[in-house]
Amino acid sequence: MTSLQELKQRLLHPYYVVQLAYGTFLVFYRLVQIVNGNALEDTDSNGLLVLAGLTVWKCLMASSAEELASVLILYSKVYTLWSLYWNIGVWRVCLYFVGWLMLSTVFPQPWYRGPTKLIELTETTFRAKVCPTKKKPSSSNSSTTSSPSASSVTNTTSTMPASDIKGPRITEISDENNDVKYWVVMLYANWSVSCLNFEAVLAKLSLQYDASHIKFGKIDIDVYNDIAQEFGVSRDPASSFELPTLLLFKHGMEVRRLPELNVQEDKSNAAMAKNTITRLGWSKKPVSQLTRARE
Repeated sequence: MTSLQELKQRLLHPYYVVQLAYGTFLVFYRLVQIVNGNALEDTDSNGLLVLAGLTVWKCLMASSAEELASVLILYSKVYTLWSLYWNIGVWRVCLYFVGWLMLSTVFPQPWYRGPTKLIELTETTFRAKVCPTKKKPSSSNSSTTSSPSASSVTNTTSTMPASDIKGPRITEISDENNDVKYWVVMLYANWSVSCLNFEAVLAKLSLQYDASHIKFGKIDIDVYNDIAQEFGVSRDPASSFELPTLLLFKHGMEVRRLPELNVQEDKSNAAMAKNTITRLGWSKKPVSQLTRARE
């Protein structure tokens, strides 16, 4: 159960506070009218009923608090636009929409700000830790022969305490990830709202299943586009339905992904539409991820 302190840490951000106030002021005004006994027009009453129904549905379906807050803000703004159009006119709607765009530019939705054990990966660390390349075996000649000069250098080399070394020195870092068997990696893009909302789900899983043999990470495919090409994930905002993509690695080999990569020979419109709906509709709740991983 998420604590109230954690929710404050995650949601007390100018984006959520300002946008919620901007989106719900007309909703509260209509509710005050109802409490005071003032009759509403049919368009306002029907709009409030639709908004209430969508709010209840989203409360049941949302996978994170960030997703719920951002979607409710969107619903309230759409209701405000609709109500202003029917009661005041187009010009007020245009002014409200301009204010909406300005606030979204000044206060963009932040990424997850709660506790997490997700590791931000670069392409170098991804290759080294998640998908390490196999080293080629050295030749027998190079392993069995050594030059006399090298042996003489080895024999004459002496050691000295690290405290006696003056100036900068390089310290060897011990590898703590030798016992990591599984990696769960999220491929994401900064422009994707789905990735932004899903990070809270993966962060919760990284805390709940923190162990030495499993690690959770994420990598930005906009920055490291070679990773996107290697795993067949589109970076085009207009056509990418794969984001976020979850990859499960076992000993450096991909064993599962969500959404699944379907390579179909059938290129008909019906098959493509079904594939798109499947990619968009995979459940992003934590329970769903655990169930799929165990299959």
